[in-house]
Amino acid sequence: MGLLGGLLGWIRKPASKAPPARPLPVARNVTPPPAAKPVAAPPVDPKQAEREKELHDLRHSFRAGILDARFKDLDVDVRFVEEFGKQVAAGAVEFVVPPAAAFDVMRIVDDPNYPVKKVAAAISCDPTIAGAVVSLANSPLHRGDHAVETLPDAIVRLGARHLRLLLLEIALGSTRVKAKPYETFSTLTWKHSLLSAQLAYGVAKLAGEDGDHAYMAGLFHDVGTFAVLSAGRKLATKQDRRLTSQTLLKLIDAHAHALDEKVISGWRLPEPVAAAVIHRREPRQSVHDSRLAAVTALANDLGRPLGAWIPQRAIDFAAHPSVELLKLDAARLPDEKSILDLALKIEKVASIH
Repeated sequence: MGLLGGLLGWIRKPASKAPPARPLPVARNVTPPPAAKPVAAPPVDPKQAEREKELHDLRHSFRAGILDARFKDLDVDVRFVEEFGKQVAAGAVEFVVPPAAAFDVMRIVDDPNYPVKKVAAAISCDPTIAGAVVSLANSPLHRGDHAVETLPDAIVRLGARHLRLLLLEIALGSTRVKAKPYETFSTLTWKHSLLSAQLAYGVAKLAGEDGDHAYMAGLFHDVGTFAVLSAGRKLATKQDRRLTSQTLLKLIDAHAHALDEKVISGWRLPEPVAAAVIHRREPRQSVHDSRLAAVTALANDLGRPLGAWIPQRAIDFAAHPSVELLKLDAARLPDEKSILDLALKIEKVASIH
């Protein structure tokens, strides 16, 4: 065939067939694995839910109205702060005077054989104090098995010791400033003071110190703050000025501690109590009452998580200077639950004063 025939034969040769396509797999009905059953949430305990709500509201109440630290230096009346400082230095600031009726009653109660009728008559001279005594005798902190309705019954229930402490509470509570923005700071300081008093009493018992003196020191440890608020309002009213919360914070930070010593002398408290209030920031500076001052400092720090505008910080109580001074076992101090239980009672009591 020659070359031409070979080429023609190659051209006529049929092309090789492509391999047959593989059949597509037939879809089969595959049963999916059973879906995991959702885990049922544990049933909510109504009492536990109520408790958590109470604690949430409690923390908010003890710290309501606190300023964000980023805004503390904004909107400060610098001129007023300077003028207030000059008045403090000159001894010209005016404070709220404690009610005389409370001190009259305390003098009567100091007699171990005091007559109930005489005490009731003295308390009745001030309707505000009389109403507070009956209300507080029925409060969560003092109530018994049944409610009391008359002043003599309230006096008998409380007894001389509790009545004296209660009158101090009422007297100090009467120095709070009601107008805004002072009221917020007064209320926060008041609740923190009541909590510190209860905690100081408990710590004193652990440390072998006088519980009543500790209670008084805890109650009055922020007395300078009440003085700043009342004096600030009086001066602002005279000058027809409206103070901001930031300005009040500046006044408190600058002058509250310095005024403790000046104000506490007007309350006729036992000398160890006054010394503990004055030296609570540095207990060892108190020559004779360093232990009571340490109890007061420790009570204040135990209540710090529920404190007002004080800076929040973690505290290692095992290394706390007051624990060391008092030679206490930190494990025996009130735990968070105990402190919150106390605070819940105080939250209900604070509005009665």
